[in-house]
Amino acid sequence: MYQENYEDEEFAGNIDVVADSYVNSNGHDEGDYEDDEHLQQQAQAGAQAIPEQVRKFLGHLYRNLLSSNVSDLAYNYENQFGRLSEKYYAKASWPEPQFVAALVGDDGLFLTLYRELYYRHMYSQLHPTLEARFRSFENYCDLFNYILNSDGPLELELPNQWLWDIVDEFIYQFQSFCTHRSRLNKRSAEEIELLKANPQVWNTYSVLNVLYSLIQKSSITQQLVAAQDGADAAALAAGEFGARPLYKMLGYFSIVGLVRVHCMLGDYTLALQTLEN
Repeated sequence: MYQENYEDEEFAGNIDVVADSYVNSNGHDEGDYEDDEHLQQQAQAGAQAIPEQVRKFLGHLYRNLLSSNVSDLAYNYENQFGRLSEKYYAKASWPEPQFVAALVGDDGLFLTLYRELYYRHMYSQLHPTLEARFRSFENYCDLFNYILNSDGPLELELPNQWLWDIVDEFIYQFQSFCTHRSRLNKRSAEEIELLKANPQVWNTYSVLNVLYSLIQKSSITQQLVAAQDGADAAALAAGEFGARPLYKMLGYFSIVGLVRVHCMLGDYTLALQTLEN
């Protein structure tokens, strides 16, 4: 294993999670700055300001993702990310994704996964703004659309702990957003208008759609039923997607997540029915 020596109901078909950019009150979209030369230079400067140990970590994480080195990815994710968070970002966010982009050749998949970590750390250590909550939702949409809408199974491999945390955090942020949105007496007039203009963001249907779609894509329910007849039957039931660990584990974890969401919504009967197999 690599250890760097530096300090420490049914939803069918090909889904399209709500992935449209949210409507910002100032009319600008996040992509407006992508070709701006000044901001590109700013991103380069921001990348250079990242501590050397963090830059090394991001480089190794990127290479291990490209090579599908799951054991080293697990070490990066489960050990180094936490240690570096404590050392450099206990009271601050991780480097902005546009700064990290300069270190990884603007790799879209890596940046989507990095944003997942970036926003999760923000939720854990800081107080995310309404815009950050919207951006995190958009990032989850990008990630799940990439996984679910591919023509064939992806070659992507991630540690099981990371896959579980993705599903778990997705549901946590949905619950957190519902609580945040309900406290209208603490929201500014601008925030209220932004919420009204973007009812699709952290919509209950979208969250359920993701979980049901991951379960369906993985054929995990059929696998669990077939497993009662032996491993060979389960393998046959898995299908093209469910045979891949990425889809199988996301589907399995989504069953647990679906039970959690149904309980949050007060539908305990449906929660129990989800666990029948």
